[in-house]
Amino acid sequence: MNSPLKMLGRMSLAARVWLVIVIVVAGLLTLTVMSAVASRRLQMEARERSLGDQVASATAVMQSFADRANAGEFSQDEAKKRALAVVSAMRWNDGAGYVYAFDSSLVMRMHAVMPKRVGKSIHDEADSTGKFMYRDMLAADQRDGHGLTEYMWPMPGSKGDTLKITYTSWFKPWDLHVAAGAYFVDIDAEFQHMLIGSLLRALLVALLVIGVVWESMRSIRLSIGGEPAHALAMAGRIASGDLRGDDAQYVPPSGSLMDALLRMRGKLTDIVSKVQEGAQAVTSAAQEISHGNDDLSQRTQEQASSLEETASSMEEMTATVKQSADHASQASQLAVAMRAQAERGGDVAARASTAMKAIQQASAQISDIVSLIDEIAFQTNLLALNAAVEAAHAGEQGHGFAVVAGEVRHLAQRSARAAKDIKALINDSVEKVQAGSVLVDESGQALVGIIGSVKKVSDIMNELAAAGQEQSAGIDQVNRAVTQMDEVTQQNAALVEEAAAAAHAMQEQASLLHAQMGYFRLEAAPENKPQPARSAARKPAPSQRPQQPAARPLAVAGEWSEF
Repeated sequence: MNSPLKMLGRMSLAARVWLVIVIVVAGLLTLTVMSAVASRRLQMEARERSLGDQVASATAVMQSFADRANAGEFSQDEAKKRALAVVSAMRWNDGAGYVYAFDSSLVMRMHAVMPKRVGKSIHDEADSTGKFMYRDMLAADQRDGHGLTEYMWPMPGSKGDTLKITYTSWFKPWDLHVAAGAYFVDIDAEFQHMLIGSLLRALLVALLVIGVVWESMRSIRLSIGGEPAHALAMAGRIASGDLRGDDAQYVPPSGSLMDALLRMRGKLTDIVSKVQEGAQAVTSAAQEISHGNDDLSQRTQEQASSLEETASSMEEMTATVKQSADHASQASQLAVAMRAQAERGGDVAARASTAMKAIQQASAQISDIVSLIDEIAFQTNLLALNAAVEAAHAGEQGHGFAVVAGEVRHLAQRSARAAKDIKALINDSVEKVQAGSVLVDESGQALVGIIGSVKKVSDIMNELAAAGQEQSAGIDQVNRAVTQMDEVTQQNAALVEEAAAAAHAMQEQASLLHAQMGYFRLEAAPENKPQPARSAARKPAPSQRPQQPAARPLAVAGEWSEF
């Protein structure tokens, strides 16, 4: 099925037109012949119906006489004789049509134009082709009660055999096969005449169709500008993206389809070339923008990270400065308290020095008293010794006195030793009191110096606390500024990411456009054809580092993060 279609697709317009003409002419001739044949068939059927009607009329006559015989009007033989006489007189078609009858033994019983054949057997009669037509007639009647039989038979007034058709009907009451035949020479002659006339008319129509189709083909070729296959091939190449020209020498008529296709191809070539160049330039620019946005996004993210670290460090520094200010305030308060304590210590030292001096004086007095006690003890010891001597002199009477004198002497000795000990302690205490007095004097002088120093320290701590508060306020402002910078940087990072995504999307769209434009195939570009402008190769921008301040009033752990 595909092979004829492919063959038809490869045919030229002229070949297709001639094929259409041949098909139309063949169709007209076929319809003409079929119409003539159908007309002949209708005439033959009409002739056959006419034969059937004549035979039916004859059998009706026979049936009428048979009914009369059955009614007793006359005998069956008389009825048959009269009926055959009536039937033999039946004529039609200007006397050329007649009826004859034969029985089942194939013996002729009545013949309207050849009475000599009556009573003779027709069993072995055949036409020129060897067909036993009477046997066929008998078989058809015995099978269906009637029938049509075609055979070749000589026609009066003509040479040779001619087609003849005989209609037979079996009249069973008398066992007679009634037949009527007719030739079809007139029908064939009329068929030939009608066929020739129809063919001539068909040829005239075919010539008219050929003229109209040929003129239409010429007009179509002029409007197309060439073979439709050529225009179809060019349109197919354009549709498939092939804009290369392989028919530069061909110049179609102006205003034709081929001319429009050539102009369209040229315009498409210019448009596609410019679009491809623009797509290439857009792709390059999108790549540069994408790379720049990626770099900017990375740096912005790094800057955002640095600002986050800076903000964290600023928060820590703020906390540290606030803590230092608090500590300075506490130290100032402690210095004030320490100054008060030092002043009270100075007063205590002064009073202690006075007390030491009083103790020193009391110790001197105690020392004198102890010396006196020591002398008293010495004198008592001497007295006790004298009393013991006297008691010894007294003998037994002085024994009790001697014991008392001994006890007194013993107490005097103990008092002397205690006095010595007390004196030693008093002397030592005096020395220590003197040393303590010296130390108290020195501590008093030191406390005076400490009081001055504490006052200075208190003043310095007050200044430090005030400076810390000012510095804390300044750091709060810097921290807020850094926080705002961090927020702005985060927003910038988000915008840069969006710009990078948009640049990537534009690059993808440009690449897709370039790929779509690659669907079209153009002529090879000459060497001197200007190429689309490409942006210079991207150079990474040097990393910008913020300048450090000349002097830093503060140094926080971790220092300032670079951003």
